[in-house]
Formats: sequence, structure tokens, C-alpha cells
Amino acid sequence: MFQLQLRCGGLVAIVLLLASCTLGIEPGGQAQPSSARTMAEAAKSFVAKLSDSQRAVIVRPFSDDAARVNWSNLPVPMAPRDGLALGSLDAAQRSAFHEVLLAAMSSQGYHKAASIMWIDDILRVEEEAALLTMSPAARAQREPITRSRDSGQYWIVFFGKPGDASWGWMLSGHHLAANFTVVNDRIAFTPLFLGASPQTVREGKYAGWRVLEHEIDRAFALAATFDADQRSRTILSADVTPDLFTGRGRKDSLKAPVGMPASMLRQDQQAILWGLIKEFTGDAVDEAAESQLAAIRRDGLGKLHIAWWGPTDDPSKRFMYRLHGPSILIEYTREPDLPNGTPSNHVHAIVRDPRNDYGEDWLERHYVESHQ
Repeated sequence: MFQLQLRCGGLVAIVLLLASCTLGIEPGGQAQPSSARTMAEAAKSFVAKLSDSQRAVIVRPFSDDAARVNWSNLPVPMAPRDGLALGSLDAAQRSAFHEVLLAAMSSQGYHKAASIMWIDDILRVEEEAALLTMSPAARAQREPITRSRDSGQYWIVFFGKPGDASWGWMLSGHHLAANFTVVNDRIAFTPLFLGASPQTVREGKYAGWRVLEHEIDRAFALAATFDADQRSRTILSADVTPDLFTGRGRKDSLKAPVGMPASMLRQDQQAILWGLIKEFTGDAVDEAAESQLAAIRRDGLGKLHIAWWGPTDDPSKRFMYRLHGPSILIEYTREPDLPNGTPSNHVHAIVRDPRNDYGEDWLERHYVESHQ
């Protein structure tokens, strides 16, 4: 009888432990709010700090499909945005928005996004110097773009009311587009566009500062392990063409994966691959990142394909790689060299979920993007 009580007590303890994990309760501690609720509270606090006129501009109905897909990586003069510019906010409002961004992204994701915005200020300095060498006509044409290079030119828009069963928000500007959708306490974080120019700061007191570097290092480390058969299946062309990258307006352009199934990788190679995948999915807050990884694992490596264009031994040259499966699309590319032959210091990356961009699978609807 005594032994039976011990066993029952042990069973109860195990059940309670499992329940605490499900509810987000640390053993011996208090219940922790979900990431979705933490983000909603941060969003409510931010919106509360806005004036009535600001709220009228920044908050859109959740059903506003045109605004929900109106993100871009282009400069604002080339692709006008909805919502409010970060630079139009006062210090308290801007600080409150950073709390929203921190709640939605991991520490690595937040610092990538913050660095991309900051690097646009560096790009402006570089381009202003270049303007001085241009003819008056060329300078007049280029100046509006140069003036838009600004860490304040990133636009915020909310869809629906934070904390509702379904709501979302977007941050979009040059080389950055972050889309977050909450459906019944689950967070979708795609599409997520990250880019940088310069990718590595080469001059001045910030020389050496770089962003989106590990996405290069991990991919080239994986490519270096390919044997002859794997290379023949993965490397599709020595050239990279502009039509390959799946940016806005090309959401439905990839009908089937190309390249090598990841199931053909050895175990050591698979470990590198998962590190590369996590470099992208890990930009989102932990709950969203783990949910995305779980979906990829459920699909299986046989359905995840690896494709490569360009060289695999020189990351300073133009290259592109793609990881594509039912639940993930990751692409990274170095843009073309400059007209004078200088190697490009300009990169683009994107993470998409073919099933659930904008939370559309959870919402049981399809969002149509216009071509950019």
C-alpha cells in the first residue's frame, strides 16, 4: 500500500510537471505569459502613447488585405508605405515601439533589425559623398533616394486590435520588412525580409561592423562538405539571375522545390544544415521559432531541398542559395558587383512559409501580393 502511494504520488508529480511546462510555469514558480500575450501588452502600451491622429493612421482593420501585403525592401520613394514612420515618433513613443520589436524577436533577430536600420544611416553618408562626383542632372535624379536613407524611414502599421484573437503588425523600410500575425495566441513571423548595404562597413570609425554574416558563413561551411554527387545535385548554375529571388509579388512563383533533398546529407552535414536554418528561424521569438522548426521536422528532410547558384568557395562573388520545403523558404543572395567591377557589399535574405505567410493557413485564407 505504501509503495502504491509512492507510485501514485510520483505519477501526480510527473503530470503536474508536464502541465506546468504546457502552461509556461517554471517548476516552483509562477505562470509565464505566452510570447503572443507579451507582444500584445507591449503593442497596447505603444498604441496608448500615440495621439488620436497618429492612431488613425497607424491602426488598420485586420481585414485590410492591401495594407497587409504592402511591404517592400525598396527605398520609400520607390515604394510608399502605410502607417507612421519611426522617425515621426517622439522619444517615448519610439522607445515603446522598440519594446514591441523586442517582444516579437529574439535577441539575435532584434539586433539584426536594429543594425539594418542603423546601417541605412551609414549608406546615406556614403551616397552623399558619391553625389558630389555626379553631374548636376544625375545628382538631381539621385538625391531623393539618398535623402530617404535614414534609420527613421521605417514604417509601422498595425492590423486589428492587439490582444484580439487575430491581429498583426508590420515594420517596413529599406532592406527590412518584418510581418507578425497572431492567431489564437500563435505567432507567424513570415514574410521576413532582411538586407544590408553595406553588409560590411569598410571605412571610418565603424569599419568592420557587419550584419547578416553568419548566414554566409554557415551556408559556405555546409557547401564545403558536399561530395561530387551532392554538388552536382545542389549547384544548379554558375550564374545568379534576378528572377530567382522570391521577394514580394512572387509568393506563389515556386511550384516545386529544386536541388538536392536534404535527406541525402550525412549526419554531420545535417547538423550544419540545422544550424543554418536556425540562423533564420531563430530571428523570431522562441515560441514562434520553435513552432516553425517543428513544422519543418514534421515535413521531414526528404521534402526539404537545397539549391545553390554561383560559386561555393568565394562569398565575395555573387551567389544565391535556397532552402525550400512545405513549411519553409529561405533565400540569401549577394547582389551584383558594382559597374566599376568592385565586389558587391550588398545582400538580401528572406524567410517565407509557403503554407502560412501572414498566418494564412491558420486563418484559412490566401493573401495575394501585387508584383513589386
